Amino acid sequence: MKTFKYLLLFLINLTLIQTSTLKAKIVFHGGYVFETFKGQKVSAAYVSLFNQLEQDVVIKKIETDICDRAEIHETFMENDIMKMRKVSSIKVKKKSELYFQPGGTHIMLMGLNKELIPGSSFKIYFEFDNDQTAEVEIKVLDKKLRENLLDSK
Repeated sequence: MKTFKYLLLFLINLTLIQTSTLKAKIVFHGGYVFETFKGQKVSAAYVSLFNQLEQDVVIKKIETDICDRAEIHETFMENDIMKMRKVSSIKVKKKSELYFQPGGTHIMLMGLNKELIPGSSFKIYFEFDNDQTAEVEIKVLDKKLRENLLDSK
């Protein structure tokens, strides 16, 4: 009987470990946006994504309730002018990373319906082509952090 209890406990733990491992195949880390001023209607969010799956995935949709539209944008140089354009979907190769970051690929938040206050947070929802979804918490940071970052360059 004692052996059965240990075997049962082992199988339950193994199931829990496998379940949490399956859910952790696409991992997000460090989501942030800088605070906005009253009336500001556009901002950008940043987060790191780690695809630990054995196959590529495509982000096909991003949504949040703090704005009318959330879009993936990429920046590029054209005739010595930095520009950005909307990307309808983006592939994240298997066993690789994607960094949404200032000056590169980022998430544009357009039609903000509230001021983003330092210390608060909100959710962004990602939908992938493999029918997986992810809810990502985005922290609102003080704009002084951005100014310090720009001053240090």
